[in-house]
Amino acid sequence: MAIGFFWGILTGDFTLSLGVSLFFELLWLDIFPAGTSIPPNALAPTMVSLGAVHSLGVTQPSVVAVALLAALPLGRAFSRIEAYHRQYENDAYTRLLQWAKKPKGSLSPMALIRRSILIMVPVNFVAFGLAMAAMMVFLYLLLPRLSPFLKPIPLEWPHIWVVGSIGAVLSLRHRPAYALLLGGVALAVATRMFL
Repeated sequence: MAIGFFWGILTGDFTLSLGVSLFFELLWLDIFPAGTSIPPNALAPTMVSLGAVHSLGVTQPSVVAVALLAALPLGRAFSRIEAYHRQYENDAYTRLLQWAKKPKGSLSPMALIRRSILIMVPVNFVAFGLAMAAMMVFLYLLLPRLSPFLKPIPLEWPHIWVVGSIGAVLSLRHRPAYALLLGGVALAVATRMFL
């Protein structure tokens, strides 16, 4: 949400900024870092989506939804990058233990942190640049073909947030909530089809 707020300050479009960031916030509400689990990176898809739709001048939620769906795999991709970095930094943990035994004989914790940051920042910067370029090309080629079909769809931000709220319902860890969600979806689909 903070990214959406600051993006809104920079661009002046709070509706789009907060709409996109709220979708990803709700979607991954169920997945949180616990122990060795690395959740999907919510920042990368949010930033790439916001950057792409802003650059292409897309504001209609039904068309923005294409960018949101296209950006979803980036959450997993950037969490994989973090996992590789953690594996690479296993050696730093060994050095930290050595420093704890003999503080003067090896790298200090500050030097280990600095080294880790100096590796991770350029890797993330390059990965983000590649992801942004790929998303721009993908949307630039796809949106002109899909826009005529998507623009007549009366999809608004609350509809997109309802889809994202699946993550919030899953975070409850309560089976009756799952049944209520599925029942509500079935009722909505049935009323749309038969009324």
